[in-house]
Amino acid sequence: MTITVSELTNQIKRHLEPSFKGITVTGEISNFKAQQSGHYYFTLKDENSQIAVSFFNAARYKLPRMPKDGDKVILTGDINVYAPRGNYQFVAQGLKFTGIGDLLLKLHELKLEIQKLGWFQKEAKKPLPKNPKRIGVITSPTGAVIQDIIQVLSRRCSNFHLILYPVKVQGDGAKEEIAQAIQQMNRYQLCDVLVVGRGGGSIEDLWAFNEKIVAEAIYLSVIPIISAVGHETDFTIADFVADVRAPTPSSAAEMVLEKTSDILERFQGLQKRLEQLANHTLHRKRQLLEQIKKHPFIRGIGLLHPFLQRMDHMTDSLDLAMKSCLNDQQRCLQILSGSLKSLDPRKILLDKKERLEHLKILILSKTRQEFAHQRQTLEVFKARLKTHEPIQLLKQLQERLLRLREHLISLNPKTILTKGYCIPLDKRNNRVILSVDDVVVGDAVEFIFHNGTIGAHVDGIRSSLQTT
Repeated sequence: MTITVSELTNQIKRHLEPSFKGITVTGEISNFKAQQSGHYYFTLKDENSQIAVSFFNAARYKLPRMPKDGDKVILTGDINVYAPRGNYQFVAQGLKFTGIGDLLLKLHELKLEIQKLGWFQKEAKKPLPKNPKRIGVITSPTGAVIQDIIQVLSRRCSNFHLILYPVKVQGDGAKEEIAQAIQQMNRYQLCDVLVVGRGGGSIEDLWAFNEKIVAEAIYLSVIPIISAVGHETDFTIADFVADVRAPTPSSAAEMVLEKTSDILERFQGLQKRLEQLANHTLHRKRQLLEQIKKHPFIRGIGLLHPFLQRMDHMTDSLDLAMKSCLNDQQRCLQILSGSLKSLDPRKILLDKKERLEHLKILILSKTRQEFAHQRQTLEVFKARLKTHEPIQLLKQLQERLLRLREHLISLNPKTILTKGYCIPLDKRNNRVILSVDDVVVGDAVEFIFHNGTIGAHVDGIRSSLQTT
């Protein structure tokens, strides 16, 4: 008998659910999620097993606080079979907190230990470089973190040098790989700033970044480190030890590089301030000079005229120097503006379009040449095929067959016999006599002519070797 999946699931549901009503189970919360609907979904686990739990909106108002990962709780509820996915879950109707989870307790103890070592102090934090030439990233090579970082950096600046040090970010050996990667980056001075992180996950998934070996490597790093572990609500020991904590990997990428447009805007602001300062300085100096020139002591004594003239020359030189400086700044701004224009996506797209058109023309030309060559080859084959026309070839073969037939007829022994020749035949052995040595006197022989035979007996033999 064959049943459908729905029928099988309904049978399991009818047999399983009544057997597990109003049960109480204890364990530790993991992968806690609070939906906008007000429902809670999490995993209840112990050392060896785990089960999915649904805690619906109607029951959560009785809780003294919102549960979180690591809480040890006692749940009361029923086992429910969720037919659309074909799995079973525990539908909780009551929840009691029994204490902090083992992992959270361990995290709290480690945090206190590292805090006593002074690794969290602000004095130990290093500032991030303004515009680093080389950016190091320590994360999984297959995760979304490295792709997010590259995408943000590409948006902010088209010219950057990124060095990826691939590591495991969870599981056995992850903490050793992360710590070793930080040490190697520092040993060979591979970058100016270092981003260490991974995507979001449960407290177990992020635990490698709570290990003391990783915290020590971050603290001893000479290269400034940005910690970008998990989502904005996730905190690890690495976040507290790092020089800067980024809420997400994308935010870390934004911290590393300043936008090209922001740099250009800052240069323009500096140029404007420099012009204002220069103009203000020149204006004050001119006013002061005019006041000195109008002073009775200066006007009445010709002895000061050379110094006044020299001051005029120095004023002119200062004006020229200020103008030259302004011109240099303006040229620098123009160079930066030209560089920015050369990176304009519209110009790049136009260049690509022109190259595409050139390639299109080249392909069409090559295609036409190839078609012409193939057409010439086809004409040659066509001409050769005409020379081997089947009717003419058949006629040549017929003529050759006729010549062969005539030659064969000319070689027929019977044709030779019509010319006066005969074939001697030994009747005793029934074979052609080729020599006088093949018969003896008295043998019966037969001579075959073209129109009959003649029987005879040998009454004498004379060899051509005998003298006559």
